[in-house]
Amino acid sequence: MIKQQARADEQQTGTSRRHFFKMLAGSPLLAMAYPGLSPAWQREVDRILARDQSASGRATRMVCADCGQAFQLPAMRPMRSSMPQAGAPQSPTPNALDVHLTGQLIDAPGDAINVWDFETVAHANTLPQHWNYIHMGVDDFETRYANRAGYQRLSLRPKRLGPDVPKLDTSVSLFGKRWATPLFLCPVAALEAYHTEGESGAARAARARGVLQIQSHQSSQSYEAIAEARGEPHWFQLYANQDWDVNKRTIEKVAAAGCPVLVWTIDLLGGSNRELSRRSQGSEGYSRPLCQSCHNHQPGYQRPMHRGVQGPPGPRPAFDWDYVKRLKDAGKMKVVLKGIVTREDAELAVLHGADGVLVSNHGGRAENSLRGTIDSLPEVVAGVKGRVPVMIDSGVRRGADIFKALALGATAVGVGRPYVWGLGAFGQQGVDKVITLLLEEFTMVMRQARTATLAQIGPQSVMPGATPIMMRDNRQGFGL
Repeated sequence: MIKQQARADEQQTGTSRRHFFKMLAGSPLLAMAYPGLSPAWQREVDRILARDQSASGRATRMVCADCGQAFQLPAMRPMRSSMPQAGAPQSPTPNALDVHLTGQLIDAPGDAINVWDFETVAHANTLPQHWNYIHMGVDDFETRYANRAGYQRLSLRPKRLGPDVPKLDTSVSLFGKRWATPLFLCPVAALEAYHTEGESGAARAARARGVLQIQSHQSSQSYEAIAEARGEPHWFQLYANQDWDVNKRTIEKVAAAGCPVLVWTIDLLGGSNRELSRRSQGSEGYSRPLCQSCHNHQPGYQRPMHRGVQGPPGPRPAFDWDYVKRLKDAGKMKVVLKGIVTREDAELAVLHGADGVLVSNHGGRAENSLRGTIDSLPEVVAGVKGRVPVMIDSGVRRGADIFKALALGATAVGVGRPYVWGLGAFGQQGVDKVITLLLEEFTMVMRQARTATLAQIGPQSVMPGATPIMMRDNRQGFGL
C-alpha cells in the first residue's frame, strides 16, 4: 500500500506543479513574488499569461494586492523563451527552429521531442553545483565535443528497397542473459542529487523496458535497494581503492546480493582536470557548508557503497594487468574493463582475462584526448577479435548513434547524461521517456536500413565523412 501511494504521489508531481503555476499566474500576489522567482519559474508564469492572453483576445490585467492599481510585470533577465517586452520587435510566430536546436522547457515527459528537451528542464531543476558536476568535461570541454562530433561525422547508408521488416529483433545476449535492446544505462554517481527517486527511479524505468543498468560505486542508494526497485540483480561499477581489502569487502558485498558483473573503471586512475566543478565549488570544495549540510548531514555519514567496508590496512598492489585476475578471483563475477580506447589495451585486456571491455572516456571527463569513443571503437574491436563483448558509451544522444556504434562492432551501447536529464526533469517517468525516444529513433533507422536484426547491422551500414555536421547549439556544453 505504501509503495502504491508513493507511485501515485510521483505521478501527481507534474500535475501539481502545473496547477501551482496556473494559480500563481492568476494570483494578486504575483506582483510581489515575480521578481524573486527563478528564471525557470518566470518562464512558466510567462507562458501561462501569454496563453491566457491569446485565448481571451485581450491583455491580462494584473492588480497590486495592496492598492488595487494595475501594473506591468518587471523586466526579466534576458532569456530566449521569455515574453517579449513592450516596444520590443515581435516575430509573428515563435521561432520553432531556435527552440528545436536549443531545447524546450517542457511541462511533462510526453512533451519531449528528443533527449535535449530534458536537458533544459533538468538544468532549471538542479542546484548549480550538482548541474556542473554532470555537465562538465575536462579542460574546456573539447573531448565532450569530440564525442558528439565523432557520431556526427559518420554517415548512414540506408537501403531503399528490399524485404519488409515488420517485426524487428533488437535483442542482444551478454554473458548468457538476453536483453531486449543493446541500449544500457551507464553508471552515474549520486543520482539523488538530481531527483529524490535516484537510482531506484532509473532502475524501475530500465526494468520496464528490458534495459541493462550499471550502478555507480558512488551511488546515492545501496545495491540492495536498487536491486529491489529493479526486481533483479544488476551490474556494479567499481572505483578501486588503493587498499585491496576495502575492494575485496565491496566485491563480496555485491556478490552476496547476486551481482553478476563487475565493471572496473580504469580511465580515472591518472586523475582528471575538472575545472568547472572546482570553479563552482570554490576554494572550500566539498567542505563548504552548502555541500556538508547534505553530504554529511549526520556524524559519520558515508555513501551506501562505502559503508561497512573499512577495516585494518591491507595490501596495496599496483593497478596493473594482474589486477584483473585479482578482481575475478575475489568475487567469481564477470569482469568488464571500462575505459579501454586503444587496440593495444584491448589485446592486453583479453590476454589477462577480462570478460568484456567498455570503450569509454568517462563522457569527456577523464583525459582530454580530443578523441571521441566512436573513433576509438574500430581499433578496440580489432584488438578484441570477437573474443569478448565490446561495449561503448560517451556522446550517445540519438537512436542513430546506437545504430552507428553497432555497425562499427559494438555489442551494446550506453547512455549517461540523457537519462540523468530525464531523471532530473521528471523522475522515473523522465527516464522512461528518454529510453523510449532513443529506441524509437533506433528502430526507425533499422527500418531505413532494412535491417531486421542486430546481426544485419555492419560496416556496410555507415561511412565516414570528412567533417562533422554539428547543427545543435553547443555553446557552454549544452546540446552535446
